[in-house]
Amino acid sequence: MQTRDAGKKVMGHAGAPSFLGAILFPVMRGRGRTAPDMHPDPTTRKADDRQRPVLILLCLLLLLSACHKKAPVEEVRPVRSVIVQPAPDTDGEVVTGQIAAHRYINLAFRLPGKVVERTVLVGSIVHAGDVLARLDDTVQQQTLRTALAEAATAKAALDQAAPLKQRATALLPAQAISRNEYDDAVRRYKTALDQVQATQAQVRVAQEQLGYTRLSAPEDGMVTDRLVEAGEVVAAGQPVLRMAANDGLDAQFDMPGDIAHAHLAVGMTMKVCLDASPHVCAPAAIYEIAPDTDPLTRTYHTRALLHATRDMMPLGAVVTGHLVMPSAVSVHLPPSALTTQDGRPAVWVVAPDTLRVSQRPVAIARYATDDVVVASGLNAGDRVVTAGVQALYPQEKVSLLDEADVRP
Repeated sequence: MQTRDAGKKVMGHAGAPSFLGAILFPVMRGRGRTAPDMHPDPTTRKADDRQRPVLILLCLLLLLSACHKKAPVEEVRPVRSVIVQPAPDTDGEVVTGQIAAHRYINLAFRLPGKVVERTVLVGSIVHAGDVLARLDDTVQQQTLRTALAEAATAKAALDQAAPLKQRATALLPAQAISRNEYDDAVRRYKTALDQVQATQAQVRVAQEQLGYTRLSAPEDGMVTDRLVEAGEVVAAGQPVLRMAANDGLDAQFDMPGDIAHAHLAVGMTMKVCLDASPHVCAPAAIYEIAPDTDPLTRTYHTRALLHATRDMMPLGAVVTGHLVMPSAVSVHLPPSALTTQDGRPAVWVVAPDTLRVSQRPVAIARYATDDVVVASGLNAGDRVVTAGVQALYPQEKVSLLDEADVRP
């Protein structure tokens, strides 16, 4: 029919989709001739005349929107990145320890007895010869008096025997006395002399015993602990006070097994810094490494002689030890650059020509507080994304932020 052919021509000219043809068909059909035998209802024709302009406007709008529709623009995600430049790993290990005296001395009485006086407190600075504590010395005083009396008696006997020996020696050549009388005078003199020497030794022993009732500082130092109080009865050799000698400071560390076995050696130097004041540092030399681990912590107790004073680093202060141990070449990245791929550590690498990202698995040497040391998986010159890794997907196009601030 003519109306159907006209509709086809309109549809073919506009190149509209099939659903547009379905909309235009009744419009174009209304413009065609009506069959002679058909007599349309005037009411229906008026309704069609009112709808025809609306349908034509709708078709024109659909055609215009189809002609001016643009292709979607690919999203480009801005990221931060760094260029990989491997370098020798000289940061070393950081361990935590504390300051201690190079030598501690446990002070004890050589005699058993009752403590009647303690003259120092914890933290007291003492010097060699200062009396720190005292025992009840009543028995030792009496022993000394007895020894002095016996020594005086022996001295009197010697004073009497000495002139008799001299007289007998003078009379013997004149045969005024017999040989037996001479020998008896000499024997009495020697006995008195030996008795004097014996009693003098007893006096010295009694004086020493009396001196042992006073606990004196063997050298300069500081009292770090008191173990008994006045009024307690102690045994011989029981520690009473503990003091730190003034011959240096130690930095003590509990080293993990991997560090102790692979890197530590006697004579190695390290830097020791106060944990509360990291700018206060001093060198130290390792002089002692325990041959066996601690039964509780399974670490190796290590001591390093510190070149510092107590004013600079007080006893008991928490310190950090920095071990410089050059090793293989490695890559340092910020922790924000890490992601995971199949449960393994990975990073996003930016292709230099297309600026599209792809994941690459890496091997981690160790984790530090402010960076991550990558052992393998990256090459020199690779650009690694350091911020925005959570929102990336493979082959996504990115743009680089802060090119001037990219640090190697």
